[in-house]
Amino acid sequence: MLTIEVELLTGVYRAGLPDGSGAEWPPHPERLFSALVQAWGDGGSASEERAALEWLERQGAPWIEAAEEWSERTAPIIFVPPNDDRGNEITILPDRRRRQARVFRAAVPVTTTVKFGWSQSSPSEQERAALGALARRVASLGHSSSLVRVALVEGGPSEQSRWLPSANGSLSLRVPHAGRLSRLEEWHKEHERPAAGAAARYSAPRNRDEPEPIKSFFGAPADWFVFEDAGGFRPDILACAQVARRVRDSLMTLGPQPVSEIISGHVATGGATARPHLAIIPLANVGWEYATGDLLGFAVVLPRGLETADRHLVLKALAKFAQIDLGEDARAKLNFGEAGVWQLEQISMPARSSLKPERYCTRAARWASVTPMLLDRFPDHGDALEEARLIADACRNIGLPAPIEVEIHKHSAMKGAPSAYPARGKRSWPDWSFPKGAKFADRPRRHVVLHFEENVEGPVIIGAGRFHGLGLCLPFSGERSPWR
Repeated sequence: MLTIEVELLTGVYRAGLPDGSGAEWPPHPERLFSALVQAWGDGGSASEERAALEWLERQGAPWIEAAEEWSERTAPIIFVPPNDDRGNEITILPDRRRRQARVFRAAVPVTTTVKFGWSQSSPSEQERAALGALARRVASLGHSSSLVRVALVEGGPSEQSRWLPSANGSLSLRVPHAGRLSRLEEWHKEHERPAAGAAARYSAPRNRDEPEPIKSFFGAPADWFVFEDAGGFRPDILACAQVARRVRDSLMTLGPQPVSEIISGHVATGGATARPHLAIIPLANVGWEYATGDLLGFAVVLPRGLETADRHLVLKALAKFAQIDLGEDARAKLNFGEAGVWQLEQISMPARSSLKPERYCTRAARWASVTPMLLDRFPDHGDALEEARLIADACRNIGLPAPIEVEIHKHSAMKGAPSAYPARGKRSWPDWSFPKGAKFADRPRRHVVLHFEENVEGPVIIGAGRFHGLGLCLPFSGERSPWR
């Protein structure tokens, strides 16, 4: 076993997520590895220390002991000159450099000690001594102002505050991997900024006394397959049902025959399956302060706890759709006729926050719809209570309890999300589009806010169009609402 302890000497960890959306916590294991590599390079690049680093990069994702409670320190926007300006123009002089806006993110945990541990194997005495020497020379982690003390210590993690590698984990952290040291050397030699490497999913610490939350039938992040816009014709989020139909048709054609009911949603005789099956949902720039509503891609979401044989059938279809066997430059494609072809790239660890499954798979007591849900039928005489009962039934249909409170609206509580219907007197405006012959096309559309008695674990996708991206919800803080 190897355990490395990091003490935050100023009580603050200064590092931001790759997409700049917030502070990083817990520290990513790749941060620690890179700090050790810097100590190795600054200390003369000794061969025995290199061997120790190569041993460490082969050990995979470590467990992490870090505070579960932390806050992000707010910081003003600062305009600073870039470090990598080149050329012979006068603008590269220090007092003539252009200024770029920067926000320096910082996490403030309740405890200032972090441990990283590898329990599968132990280094040799020589490797341990070399790693200990490197650790003592590390001065910072993340930003250069994030001062630390690093040392090798004995023992494993405590029962509390453990972040553990887990295939179904909700958090994605960058981790070292075999060959990472060589890649860092190459980038340093070429004066290039290092690119992200491997990542692993982690499960957050959980209090043993805390009851397991109720989960929807739809899968955790490991059951999400995200496709990002890669060029060509990009449809609007209003066409999410059209996108879902084309994706499903492609998977049915490309997958093993006869078509699995997990993909088609129908049994061999043609009737609707009673089993949960995959959903295709839009991933858009919504829910942020300056959200635009742009469709950035989509995700194919498998049911939770899908059997191995069924999962393999879906994965074969997805691999062909993503054209994985055709090389790095291959792209998935969706044909929209005269409008054009949408090119997409399947990404395992999205960098953009709007594409991360974790947004939708978290735990929360309040959820608000991003795309309007479709009621199973028209309520008699427009009865709002009956509508609420239909919405409660829709929650039960995906394994969740009935909410204790339901708000029903025409507009979404999430910024950037389009309304259920065009504005009054503007019927010529773009409206939600449905595939020809879709049985749910004429169902009533409603934006909702759901308040459950206790936290439930998403994704929350409800209503008659849930397998086509309608009724998709995000956790809702309740701090902003367009209706008040």
